[in-house]
Amino acid sequence: MNFQSYSLIEPCNSQCSFCFLQFTDVLCAENLFLGVSKSEIGEIIKTVHHQVRSFSRGDILMHEHDDYTSLLFLLHGKVSTQIMGVEGQILIMEQLHAPATLVPAALFASENKVFVTIVADEDCKVLILPRESMLQIIAKDERIMENFLKILSNRVQFLTKKLKLMCFENLRTKFLKHILELKDIQKSSTITLQHTQQELSEIFGVARPSLTRVIRELHNEGLIHAKGKTITILDVK
Repeated sequence: MNFQSYSLIEPCNSQCSFCFLQFTDVLCAENLFLGVSKSEIGEIIKTVHHQVRSFSRGDILMHEHDDYTSLLFLLHGKVSTQIMGVEGQILIMEQLHAPATLVPAALFASENKVFVTIVADEDCKVLILPRESMLQIIAKDERIMENFLKILSNRVQFLTKKLKLMCFENLRTKFLKHILELKDIQKSSTITLQHTQQELSEIFGVARPSLTRVIRELHNEGLIHAKGKTITILDVK
């Protein structure tokens, strides 16, 4: 799907229900608008080209190599970004829950294309801001410009860590690092996995039986106690 046509969307008028009623609470929680009030967000979005679109579970928001000329904000739902190998295998780069900015680095790249496929894992709503609109917004508000630069920097760090994880560490180490990160986030030695084993295996780039075997081995060795999505970390540092 190509979002280039959205640059022709007309600005909303003063009665725009999007700006003032429906999604400003969500946008307040999005890192791009950190430190910006609900009323300010409404005024900002009202004055630029924008559109909100709905997608059903399983829909493809964008295909790999599509032109990316509008910034996409996930307002509701969950999506995954995927890369497909030459033999049809799928690698999930990440799963994103609303609110989230989708592939922001592609917007101002020399080659404005996405190199992942974006799939709706749940019913979703997406705010679309053409590149020209984003230029207007960041030119007018230094807070949003700084937030956008921070988002881009965080993406570089995330992808660097992801590349290291995929290329240089075995599955056992990948899983242990994953549950230790969840331990820090959930602040408990008993954590709840946020993904199914199938989803985790796709994120790690392995077959599901391989992940199941690693979890069983860690359980049998007394390092963890695993029951469904609940993992108790017993002796992992």
